[in-house]
Formats: sequence, structure tokens, C-alpha cells
Amino acid sequence: MTSSRQLSGPAFTRAAAFLRQARPLEQRLFAFHFERAAAETVRGALRKFQNDDGGFHSLEADIGFPASSVLSTCHALHLLHELDTPPTNPIVQRTLDYLLATYDGTRDVWPIIPPHDNSQPHAPWWHYAEESAQNWQGLRDNPRPDVLAGLQAYPTAKTRALVARVAQATLARLRETTGALEMYGLLCYLRLHRAPNLATELKTELERVLPRSITANVERDPTKWNGYGLRPLDVAPRSDSPWRPLVAGEVEANLDFLIQTQTADGSWHPHWNWGDSFPEAWPRAKLQWQAVLTLANLRILRSYGRLAAA
Repeated sequence: MTSSRQLSGPAFTRAAAFLRQARPLEQRLFAFHFERAAAETVRGALRKFQNDDGGFHSLEADIGFPASSVLSTCHALHLLHELDTPPTNPIVQRTLDYLLATYDGTRDVWPIIPPHDNSQPHAPWWHYAEESAQNWQGLRDNPRPDVLAGLQAYPTAKTRALVARVAQATLARLRETTGALEMYGLLCYLRLHRAPNLATELKTELERVLPRSITANVERDPTKWNGYGLRPLDVAPRSDSPWRPLVAGEVEANLDFLIQTQTADGSWHPHWNWGDSFPEAWPRAKLQWQAVLTLANLRILRSYGRLAAA
């Protein structure tokens, strides 16, 4: 049965008011998605996060250090594509140069974060250790498919050979996969499936592997949606998602859950924290996450027709 519950007009207004205290990037993304602001205003805010090497820093609040990371750079490339940024734009070209420079051709992977001395604020799961950095097999699922998704969106002469090679490596990885993918790897492959210009052979293999991993990873018990885990709307954030049928029984309840868990200040809170790591920095990171989650949830609710306004 389809629920009629909607986020009310006043609740939407509170969310919009909360986002006025967010970073300029999230403020401008809200204006772009809900107020018809120009894409260039978002690109202007995004440029502030691009380093001289072409990579991006601090786009994810859990890694706030100033060095470029592939994690932040993937996020930037997805945003640039979402904004219909042309491949000739200098911000795109510099991003592609960074990904070319950081590619490990001996293993066909990218490091997800750079080496750092752990002195600057970051979530404990992004603590740098040499032994974990050398776990190249894990990098095959995260971030490699995510990087490939970004590169697929911007086919250029200088990346053509790299894209072909990484696509073949990714295809081989999928073909050897018999069990379920780990949650964050699954999210990377889901983004790859949405990428444009994807070869039919690769897309077909993704559609063989991903349903099993979605079924294994999605938490279907609403009482556990406040904790760690993958929610139905994480795999079907839009009403036209091809994966919606796999979570059809839980989507409406998950939408209700979003509406019910908006806080009094109009935001949604992260369901994680940094524990004892950098307690002085966590409140700022939490505020950034609140803005990111609030914007994402408003877009999900709008896609499913659950906003009484906007």
C-alpha cells in the first residue's frame, strides 16, 4: 500500500532555513536543485575545494585535511557531471589530470585517500596505516568503480586508453565475484551502473552481480534504520531507480522514516560519530553532514512525490 504521508510545507521551510547555515557548496546546491539557480554558482563553490594538483579535498566531512583524495575527487566529478559541466571546462580537465596521475598501473587501482600523518581532524576509519593502504584488493571495489563512473561521464582522448583498461579490469573482477559485495563497494558499483557511455558487456555483468549484493546488504527492519547499514533508499534514491523493485516492499516505509526523523531544526543527523577522535572537530563535521544529508533527503522525497512544497 502506498503511503500518503508527506513532508509538510513548514517542515520543508525549516530544512531550507537550516541549509542557510551550511557551507556555500551545499547552499548553492540547494538553490540549484530547488530555486533554479545557475549551475555556475555551484561550480564556483566547488572550485574552492580543488587543489593545485587537480584533485579535491574535504568534500566529505569525515576527511577534512587539505590534501587531495580520490574519494573527494570522485565526488567532485559526479557533481560536475550532474551540473552538465562540459568536458572542456578547466575544472574538469584538471580533475582528469589528477586521476591520471594517481592511477596505480601495476595493480589497476587508485588509493582512496593519500598518506597523511593522522594529526589533522578525520574520522577514525580514515586513519592512515601503511598496511591498510597496501590492501590493493579492497581498492578494486572501492574506489575503482567510482573512479570509472566519473571517467565514463567525461570521455576524452587523454583518458580513452585508461578507461578501456580499467573497464576490462572491472569486468574481470565482477566475473570472479560469486558472493555479495561489501556495502561500500556495492555503492561504488551502483554509481558505475548509472554512468553514461557504459559498455553493454560491463552493464550486463553489473546487472548479474548487483541484485545479489543488494539483497544481502539492505537492512529491511525499520527499527534498525537509525543504525549502521544500508537502507532501501540508499540503493533506490530516485523513483525511477532500476533497483527499486528489489526493495519495493520497504521503500514506502523508508520514506515515512525520513519524514519522521527530521529534527526540530529542519535537518537530518548522521547516524554515526567519531567517538573519541578529535572531539573538538566533530561538531563542525557533524554540521556539514547534517547539511549534506538534509539536501539528499529533500531530493529523495521530491523524487518520490513526498514533498508538500517545492
